Amino acid sequence: MVNRILLLIICAGMLSSCVATALVGGGAAAGSAVNDERSVGQHVDDVVIASKIDAMLIAEKEMPSRWVSVEVINSVVWLTGYLPSQHHIDRAVHICRTVKGVQDVKSELHVGEPSTGSLFSDSWITTKIKANLLEDKIVSGFGIHVETVDGKVYLQGIVKNSEQRYRAKEIVRKTSGVTAVVDLLQVRN
Repeated sequence: MVNRILLLIICAGMLSSCVATALVGGGAAAGSAVNDERSVGQHVDDVVIASKIDAMLIAEKEMPSRWVSVEVINSVVWLTGYLPSQHHIDRAVHICRTVKGVQDVKSELHVGEPSTGSLFSDSWITTKIKANLLEDKIVSGFGIHVETVDGKVYLQGIVKNSEQRYRAKEIVRKTSGVTAVVDLLQVRN
């Protein structure tokens, strides 16, 4: 099984234009795929897509991408965070759409920049939620990505059933500092 995963990672890297990014991303995918409801192949594909998008946003001139988070689930890209103008947001979405394998792009980007206080607060909220998800007996924190922007928490990933989805949202709602919950979780078919 490990040899197949390594072979998939190496093949994905050889087929991509950014071998180093794909191999690093693919290695991360293989390591975390154990607790993910996606197939290993889909997980690797999603990580490779996210890595390519991250690299393209960083390479883009005049694109302050340090406040942008990219999450890819089943070939759908979710962008959260901040960019200085609507033009930057439109450009980021366009860049995502040009990456091979992307089926759709969902933007939750805001115009502006976060305050230092909100960055700290958002990081703290995310940390508390991840810790609570990891400790929970019903839902696995390994398969759920948590992103917080101005107290608004985005839950992304694939869960086994509706009970896990409900439990994840319940954990978020009980967390101090959360202003809203955006449920982007998918229940495995």
